This record gives sequence, C-alpha cells and structure tokens, in this order.
Amino acid sequence: MTIRRTTALAAAATVLSLTALTGCNDDAAPSAAQAPAAPQATTPAATPTTPDAAPTSAPASASAPASAPTSAPAEAPAGGVIDPEQALAQAARTPYAATQDFRTEGGPLVATTTGRVNLNGKVRTGRLTESLGTGGGSAGDPVVVTEDAAYIKSGSGWRKSPLANRIADYHGYAKALLALGPAARKGMEEQNGAPAFHLSGTLGVEQLRAVDAERYLNLKRMGVGVASFQLDQWIDAQGRTVRFDQHVDIRGTATRTYGTFRDFGPVEPVPAPN
Repeated sequence: MTIRRTTALAAAATVLSLTALTGCNDDAAPSAAQAPAAPQATTPAATPTTPDAAPTSAPASASAPASAPTSAPAEAPAGGVIDPEQALAQAARTPYAATQDFRTEGGPLVATTTGRVNLNGKVRTGRLTESLGTGGGSAGDPVVVTEDAAYIKSGSGWRKSPLANRIADYHGYAKALLALGPAARKGMEEQNGAPAFHLSGTLGVEQLRAVDAERYLNLKRMGVGVASFQLDQWIDAQGRTVRFDQHVDIRGTATRTYGTFRDFGPVEPVPAPN
C-alpha cells in the first residue's frame, strides 16, 4: 500500500518533537522531509519491553573511553526506606557519571540515545550515540557534549553545534515530581536488583519551563500541542535516577520514552574531539 507523504511527515514530526523532551536533538537526526515512510503513522507504538531491556550498546569507540568505572548499587538506609527528599539533596551536592540507555517510540519511528554522561554538575556533558529511524533505528551518530558545545560526527570530521542543554536534567524532573505532593510518592520498589524509590505523576508543560527551559521552548516553537505528560521515575538511595519512563500524546499519537542509568562513578572528563 502506498503511504501518503503527509502521513510520513507527521510521523517524523512526532518523534522529532519527542526528542525535545529527552535530550536527543534533531541536529543528529534526519529532518521530517528526509525521514522514511512507514505503514501506519498514526498508530501508537506497541508497548515495548521494560526499560531493563532497553538497548545496551556502547557509544562508538571513536568517541567513548575504553572502559568506564562502575560502582555497586546504592543500598537503602537503615530501615530499608529511602527518603526521596534527602536522597535528591545528596545527589545535588555530588555530580556523577552514568551509562544511559534510552529509547523513544511513537508511530513507526524509533529514536535511541545511548552513552556515558555526567549528571548533576553545572553543565551536563557526555559521549552519546543518537539514532532515528524505522524499527530499531540506524547505527547512530556519535555526539560529544563538552562544557561549551556539542560536536556531531559528520563524515570523517566533527560538526560543532550550540550546547543547548542536549542532556536532560533528570534530577530536575525528580524534584518536580516530588513537588506534586504525597500522591507522587509511590514507595519502595526493586530496580535491577537494588532498592529504589518510585515517583510518579502528571507534569504540565508549564512546569517544564523551570526544569528544562530549552525543551520547553522547543515544544512551544514546534507547536505540537502538548499540555502535560505522565512521568514515572525511580531514584536510588543517593538520589540518582536509575529508571525513567515518560508517556505523552502528540498529535493523537501515543508515545513513550523510557530508559535506565547504570554503572555509576565519578565525573569523567569530556574534551572536544580531535
């Protein structure tokens, strides 16, 4: 069956709009006009596997260290219950590195972002691989985010792009959920064999302004009509996000962004690529 061009463009715009919420940027993805057509652009994606099964591929060797330090999962405090306020306050004082594996699904297109990132510092930096395509996406494009710019692999060289908060503020999202009140505190749950505290609630796009101003402006500029989104987030005893799961409806298409953080360690230097 031949698919109308307008349908394919709408599908591409949907996932590109979603990347504005999660740190993937359209500098490293094909434009709506370049995105491939797919069979059912307005059909919500089937429920994917749990975030524990999210992609685990490492960034391209050209932009990633040979190995990354790891640390044991944070244990729950005495009594076995994490106090989310105290945990987030601790995380705010201690920047850290983590490996992230993220996936965005909506309609026929899939966006993935994997790599090693530094979180909770003055500037979020890291080495990533970003892809956008049908099915499981493509091999992806290496991206290096330093303290003053983002560099996207282009052929045999690198293209410099404005920084623009390419890596999302997950600590800020957790604080926004906590601010919703007692109903957002779902309690202790085990994640990847370790204790974690589950936060859950609906955040309005206006609340995004204080958490991630760049993504708020992107959504407003794209005019996708998103008023709110459902967010579930799990933090460990040190206030570090271990799992993130976001649902939002964009132009009638149910979409989901989900992923995990693991292999926590001290902040790692991220110089500009040669």
